[in-house]
Amino acid sequence: MMTYFSKTDHIALSASQGYERGSHIGPESAAHKMLTLHRSLNDRIRANDWDLHPHANKNSIVTQGSATFHGAQTDVMTLSYFRSNSHTQLVESMMGIDTANCDTSGEPYRHPVIEVRLAPDYFAVELVLSPFAWWDQQNLIGKLELESHSHTMRRLIGNMSNDYRFGFWEGTHLSDMHLTSWELSHGRVMQEWMNTFADGQDWLRFGVWYEPESQELSAGSIVQEITYRIGDLYNLYDFMLWTSNNNFMSFYEKRQKNQRRVLA
Repeated sequence: MMTYFSKTDHIALSASQGYERGSHIGPESAAHKMLTLHRSLNDRIRANDWDLHPHANKNSIVTQGSATFHGAQTDVMTLSYFRSNSHTQLVESMMGIDTANCDTSGEPYRHPVIEVRLAPDYFAVELVLSPFAWWDQQNLIGKLELESHSHTMRRLIGNMSNDYRFGFWEGTHLSDMHLTSWELSHGRVMQEWMNTFADGQDWLRFGVWYEPESQELSAGSIVQEITYRIGDLYNLYDFMLWTSNNNFMSFYEKRQKNQRRVLA
């Protein structure tokens, strides 16, 4: 079986021989494969009418950054899908960010983002809300104050396959401190975990991780496999994403006021 990404592609990242912005992308390089993969995935995203978009800067479609950590570039290669550029600017303006400054605005880590990520020892598709996406984190917390919406999120998770991993850790590697989608969808487990979630501090993430050269990532099936995973995660993404029609900030503010009264 020929996998889309070879062991050599994974090893190249570990040896810091991966993609560098502005460098030539050779036909056999991991970066070229990622860009080719993006073109196929983007066609599927458009065909499914999912409101997901790559980075507005075409030079940033394939990057060595990730919303899963805060710091310098690392040994990963990432495709990021998130809000449209106009919606990104709207939300960042409400966050108090200077959207006219190209160096400080429009980055995926400030928004809910679905990442397709290649690393030396794994391949992952993840939905990530970093602490810097605090506007959407707060909106999600406010939304989950309503039992009906909490039930909806648990149902969405329960409809997913059991190999998804959920947690609040930072970093590009899978933490032992995670739950499976099966564990999360039972009883009050989700509510109890979300009660420990600290907005503006924790990373909220939900995704699936593959071993290098997994059969699901064969050259003939990788696009279909990742499209399926993006579709799963898009249901949660759409549930979490702040929009004018999905605005629960008032519930978040009410929750914060109630907590301050209790602590007073």
